[in-house]
Amino acid sequence: MPRIRPKVLVDEKYESQTSYTINLDLPDTGRLSTLFLKVKAKTATTGNAPNPWMKYLISSVSVNEGGQAALNAAPPEVFAADFYYKTGRMPQMGFQRPGGDGALVDEVIPIMFGEKINDPDHYIDLAKLSDPKLSVTYNLAETDHTAQTLWNTAYYPRFTVFANLFQGVGIPASKGFYSLRQSELWTPANSEKHLFEVKGPRPVKRLYMQQDTLMPNEEFLHLVNRVRLWGDNEGIIPFDMEAWPYTELIRELYGICEVDAYVPYAKGGQGIDIVTDRFLGGTVKLPVTPTVQAHIQNAAGRYGTFKCITSSSGGASTAVLQAELNIKGLAPWSVYPIDMEKMLGMEHLRPEEFAPMFLELEHASNAGDYSASMRIHTQDLVV
Repeated sequence: MPRIRPKVLVDEKYESQTSYTINLDLPDTGRLSTLFLKVKAKTATTGNAPNPWMKYLISSVSVNEGGQAALNAAPPEVFAADFYYKTGRMPQMGFQRPGGDGALVDEVIPIMFGEKINDPDHYIDLAKLSDPKLSVTYNLAETDHTAQTLWNTAYYPRFTVFANLFQGVGIPASKGFYSLRQSELWTPANSEKHLFEVKGPRPVKRLYMQQDTLMPNEEFLHLVNRVRLWGDNEGIIPFDMEAWPYTELIRELYGICEVDAYVPYAKGGQGIDIVTDRFLGGTVKLPVTPTVQAHIQNAAGRYGTFKCITSSSGGASTAVLQAELNIKGLAPWSVYPIDMEKMLGMEHLRPEEFAPMFLELEHASNAGDYSASMRIHTQDLVV
């Protein structure tokens, strides 16, 4: 019978570099369906940037073969969103290791080659790859969405890779694996109808649209009026929705996204990236100070204020505190899916059957007023 063997593939490897692309060796044998990259870093202790999220440290994560084209290549937040849309939960964010230094954060970036964790139908046979590596590009000098310093540059991030490998007899032959790659990046213009051509021989499972926003009070609905998917010179239009009902469709299909995060240093009055578009509510727990109450205030888009109130006086506090956040919203990291099975009733979209096929985003008339860029990520089946 097939069995699962949990295995640490890389243990806290690091380079003494402030900005670097580190290559982590993957094993040359084993069947791999889900990979977990654990990143340990130190946040600044000022509390001015209570956003120790890997989005603000790492720009790209990719699985490569022999230095050739990436099997998977996307920013870390997109892998987290993919994990949520497949499993219904968000991965670990911002947690301090038990007994560790108070400034340590410890976030997990999951990379899924299947449709679920330990998917026996979709996996990579590492023995068939040449020199597989996990490559991570990071920069400790990156600031957060309010241009505040996030990281202690004297501490170099540590990378641990672990996975569950299929072993034993009776493992079914893989039907292929899903590759998630960034396909396009652009800055929207006013009233632009941007066309992204969906092409190639691979069956497409999902398309992910990401609004990579830094501005307060900004979200997908500010930038995009309509989402369309069409092919064969509009002879087939499998998806055509205005932005607002599209967000409601996501809510009906996936429910509410809930994010749990631990922030070692959070200062009252500071702006915080609250991770999800369409913020619905959140709670803040302060485990070490009974004299201060905290909440998230003025939330819109992915921006809110970490507000602290002194219990005795009711006045605002700017104390630097530990905070446990529970945030509820709609789309994690402003990443929105077109899911072929859940939304269109087809296992895969085969773009060559309807060529030319396009994903069309109709931008708002004032799209240029916002700072966000747009990214498209393609998840397709590699056989």
